[in-house]
Amino acid sequence: MPLARKSDRGRVVTSGEDLSKKLLLSYIVILALSMSLIPFTIDPYLPAFPEISDFYGVPNGTVQVSLTGVTLGIALGQLILGPLSDAFGRRPLLLLAIAGYGLSAALVFFVQSFEAFLLLRFAMGFFAAGGDVISRAIVRDLYRGQPMQQMLARIFLIQSLAPIVGPIVGSQLTEVMIWQGVFLVFGFVGITLALLASRLLIETLPKSARRSSTPAGLARGFRSVLNDRVYIGLMFYGAFQLAALFAYLNTVPFIFQDTFGQSPSEFGIWIAVNAAASYVGVQVGSRLARVFRGQWLLAWYSALGIVVGVGLMVTAGTNIWWAEALFFCQLFLFGAGITTIPTIALYNHGKEAGTAASLLGVFNFSLTSLVSVLFASLKTDTTYDVGAMVALLFFISLSALIFITRPWKVPDLRRD
Repeated sequence: MPLARKSDRGRVVTSGEDLSKKLLLSYIVILALSMSLIPFTIDPYLPAFPEISDFYGVPNGTVQVSLTGVTLGIALGQLILGPLSDAFGRRPLLLLAIAGYGLSAALVFFVQSFEAFLLLRFAMGFFAAGGDVISRAIVRDLYRGQPMQQMLARIFLIQSLAPIVGPIVGSQLTEVMIWQGVFLVFGFVGITLALLASRLLIETLPKSARRSSTPAGLARGFRSVLNDRVYIGLMFYGAFQLAALFAYLNTVPFIFQDTFGQSPSEFGIWIAVNAAASYVGVQVGSRLARVFRGQWLLAWYSALGIVVGVGLMVTAGTNIWWAEALFFCQLFLFGAGITTIPTIALYNHGKEAGTAASLLGVFNFSLTSLVSVLFASLKTDTTYDVGAMVALLFFISLSALIFITRPWKVPDLRRD
């Protein structure tokens, strides 16, 4: 059954085993692209910032503030649309999110005021976040344990390319068309994806399993998630891992270009290599979890992350090769845990998977934003300060895993 027919509109599929090979491939592609909407909301438009500033007659710094509107939209979208999908079903909310993203992006082509531009950028972030968290919830509806991790690994084969492809596509489009055209192109992508999803996706959350749409019903979903010690520990674990990644992102441009004298094009190559490390890490991590218990793999990733941070401190002021090798390892370790964290965190939360996925995203964003205040004080003449920060953040993530999640009490998900 390669397509979802009209007769399938009222149908519910609750297991990935019920999907044909063609339909499974369709789900992988659609969910991967839906989870790519957040990087598609940010990365492709960065090269157009100077043109946007000139068009609206505002300072560059004011255009940069538009990213704040995007991130605020992402936070609210995760917090609202994920739990609503627990009450109203995955399919309608995902279609709303994808179509909303496409229309918001396309409308940027027509607006003439900076205020309207900011509002549409907020809307893009809001709907993109819904595409991400609802897609994760759909994976949890269909799979649990090891099969869920394998499905996520397949999805990330496509989704992990978005942060690499987005800036390249955006910069190339900026060369051949006006800056509004970039938004129009991605708006077309979003609308096309919504039409494709409408044709192919079948509902995965039966009405009998849905939360009440009342505030009390939605609140029970949040309460169920927040009462799970395993989930809370992994929420902190993932957030501090992400904060370590942002410590790298905030300092490496200055370290590589100002300290090591790399040109912008040379620096771009290093960034691409490290992005590839994360991409490979996702696949390696998912395969290791078939052999070893995922919770202990996460402990090893954090322990090795501490070693990476200390290594950056010890080798500070030497040469670019040491720095690059250690940053490569950091990005690999970050990717290795990406599929394991949600697999364990959402294991016991099938009925509130949307709520659970949304809280993971909101907390990751919020805590990283708080920690990022410290990044401005890091010296970038060597890798010493960023190494100390990376080691500290990995140490905290390991502590959260050990003292809150308590991995020895987490079941062996390889049996599922």
